[in-house]
Amino acid sequence: MRFTKLSFLILSSLACGAAWSQIDTTLGGTVSYADFGTRYVLSTAYVGNLTWDRDPAGSGRVVLRSRVRATDAKVGGVQRTDFLPKGEASQTGIRWYGLSVYFPTNWTVHPNPVVVAQVDQQQPTGLPPPLAIVVRGSALEMNLAYNHRPLSGTGDIATAANTAIKVFKLGPLQTGKWYCFAVRSEWSPVLGSGSLIVYQNRDKVFEGQRDINSYPGAGGSVPRVGQMYPGLVGVAERNVYTDFIRLGGPTTTLEQILGETPCKTTTATTALVK
Repeated sequence: MRFTKLSFLILSSLACGAAWSQIDTTLGGTVSYADFGTRYVLSTAYVGNLTWDRDPAGSGRVVLRSRVRATDAKVGGVQRTDFLPKGEASQTGIRWYGLSVYFPTNWTVHPNPVVVAQVDQQQPTGLPPPLAIVVRGSALEMNLAYNHRPLSGTGDIATAANTAIKVFKLGPLQTGKWYCFAVRSEWSPVLGSGSLIVYQNRDKVFEGQRDINSYPGAGGSVPRVGQMYPGLVGVAERNVYTDFIRLGGPTTTLEQILGETPCKTTTATTALVK
């Protein structure tokens, strides 16, 4: 089986991950097929939609391939194949996330949006995630959502209609390359408390300080990678490759997070935010 052939690569990746002392080695990280359920939760209609494979960019490292078909049943109200790390929702304070996605050269362009990476909150809210990386047609974008209103009660509560959403265009989608997002966050629904910095392949694409960036009372935040379709898939089948999710805390650095991703040798090209 494919998983057996890749065992030596997985062990090598685990050893490399342990070298970075500031990366959380107890949550997320590289795991084998047999151990996936001890570290991650998978959301998909068919477990075979997630497979272990070699990096299509040729590095030899182990990555994951996520498939979604138009005929797949819905999970959590949407068609999806994505996964999140166990235990992350209980983490507080400053957190780093390493979220990486590779679009194969046979990727089919369609106007229906697909979320390929996100940071959502533990308690289901029915509201947009605070951070989402979205493919819309032939473009890549980042969506940020937040609301100061409570999630429940008899007064003015948070709804999709009164939630603020900021959309940042990240450029035309390029296939055959890795997109590695390093996110440094301190989530807060209170003005003057939150902070968020997002890097795309070492380019800083967003920075917000002392700002509202989440929802009140929604619990801890949890990152996901893979594919999630808010509407219809629109094509017969799509595949994306993702890296395993990397996590860090207050003393973690950008270099340490990116050093765990397929973009560890990438150099910044355009600093969109100084």
